[in-house]
Amino acid sequence: MALLEGARLRGLEQLLGHLDMVAAAFGKESRLQAIEFLIHRASRDFETAVEATLSGYPSVAVDAMRDVMEIELLVLDFALELNRIEAWLIADSATRWRNFRPAVLRDRLREMGIGRYKDLVADPDYRAHSEALHVSPRVHPAAPKGVQTETGLLDDAGFWEIFEHGRRLLFAIDGIRESAGATWREIPAGPDLLKFQDAWARTQQMQEMYLGLLILPEQLQERLGREPTPEEVLRAVLKRLERQELDPRLPFAGGSGNP
Repeated sequence: MALLEGARLRGLEQLLGHLDMVAAAFGKESRLQAIEFLIHRASRDFETAVEATLSGYPSVAVDAMRDVMEIELLVLDFALELNRIEAWLIADSATRWRNFRPAVLRDRLREMGIGRYKDLVADPDYRAHSEALHVSPRVHPAAPKGVQTETGLLDDAGFWEIFEHGRRLLFAIDGIRESAGATWREIPAGPDLLKFQDAWARTQQMQEMYLGLLILPEQLQERLGREPTPEEVLRAVLKRLERQELDPRLPFAGGSGNP
């Protein structure tokens, strides 16, 4: 009941409503209507991820967000050059893989200095999602397979994924909207979705806490030469949170944002 009335589902509802409006707007733009289906596909990915999160299947949520990452890359690439939409649509499988696979898209975005990709030679986030998907002797710490019945910070992992990748997709949508010269006065920009941005900030803090508790004890042990106390670990986690920068207002123009 607390979740139903909480910031996460309010933020998700705002995201999905926004994507519905964006998809409808794409359908009215001659240069974008052919990729309207990508926005619908992303919406279904978010719906899958929230259902999986509530049901205790974090690996399903992570797999769905890998799909959103690929949609984000495509939309950002199309924002740089709208003519690439048609090239992608008419390409055969081999050509599409050669010219539009994620690594190629990241290279183009890095060369143009766009967002988080401007200094990114390789993407550890995409690699982590791929490692979680493929068979490996290592159990992914945030996306174990099967239903998870233990309660704790990891219960929130699906929401970390939903809001971080939702934010990146909104950044890409704002970019292609700008490139297409679409006004859409009735549709706000991503940073103006305040319920969504609030949920993103809250879940980012939870993720930082989880990662801190995961990696800081070993780092402290190496530095102190002994097992850290729970109080020392907690202080280190709080310092990690204090250093976290959570600024949702990151514009697409000039590649100055960094979702």
